[in-house]
Amino acid sequence: MRILGCLLALSLLASAAPVGAQIRNVAEMNTTQIRALDRAKTVVLLPGGMMEEHGPYLPAFTDGILSARLTSAIANGVAAGKPGWTVLVFPPVSVGASGSNEIGGQFRFPGTYAVRPSTLRAIYMDLATELGEQGFRWIMVVHVHGSPLHIGALDDAGDFFQDTYGGRMVNLWGLLPVLGGWGSAMSVMTEQQKSDDGVSLHGGADEHSMMLYLAPNLVSPGYRTAPNVSGANYAESFAVAQRPNWPGYIGAPKHASAALGKHIWDGFSAAAVTTTLDILNGTDPTTIPRYLSFLVKNPLYQGWIQSARTLDSTQAERQRAWRARRPPAP
Repeated sequence: MRILGCLLALSLLASAAPVGAQIRNVAEMNTTQIRALDRAKTVVLLPGGMMEEHGPYLPAFTDGILSARLTSAIANGVAAGKPGWTVLVFPPVSVGASGSNEIGGQFRFPGTYAVRPSTLRAIYMDLATELGEQGFRWIMVVHVHGSPLHIGALDDAGDFFQDTYGGRMVNLWGLLPVLGGWGSAMSVMTEQQKSDDGVSLHGGADEHSMMLYLAPNLVSPGYRTAPNVSGANYAESFAVAQRPNWPGYIGAPKHASAALGKHIWDGFSAAAVTTTLDILNGTDPTTIPRYLSFLVKNPLYQGWIQSARTLDSTQAERQRAWRARRPPAP
């Protein structure tokens, strides 16, 4: 099943990322071809793909599907906006930290298969090192998953790359202008729809709509009669996620539509492309407001962050203790 999942992820990316004179899939290139790339005019796209529960109506790889499609949009946008540049698309790194089931303190949930935030940070810092040592200077991380420690790990890897190699490695989903393209597009919902959806933190009308637009065959038809599971504010939304029978989403999936999904997607992907081009044209990404800076001001997110860090440390110690008990190799 692990091999099948990897093949699915690769096929999704392959179908979403066109290959042209300026857009290259690194997995298909040999050493000579990679060495010949002009580092000053090559932007690396590192797509991600968190395996995370999205309730009874959306697939667990929803974040990966969105990330793959966004990678395609960014690749095409850069190819159009930066003539003479190469877009180097990597296979997806299909791991992420802190599933949204943790909002309600439910750290184990069917469909979520996460790594520790410290593991995610190490993975992307290692990739940053490999790319930096080979002279690459422009890296965009395309990983559509919004938990605070996940975002923080990717932000840290980008800061490490910039401080160590002087280049730019940017977690696009961690930038408020990119998220703003998503959020502002939802203004077309009616007042009743907005009220039903509430403070939709995960798997609400927005994600169901985008999946109906991008991959409708993967959306269970039950979403049409799904009950509202939402709150009018952050506290109420966090509270519904703490219920023992919580279905895995916060919002009102019944208000989803492919038309709304297209509208959100168009705004979101355009914002991601615009931000990417701004950075490639000289904007310092450290001057762009970050989503994490907003999240850490919320006491409810502070509690989530602390509980996730505690779990990270507990799991790390459990693994360390197991290694210590293990007999030495002969």
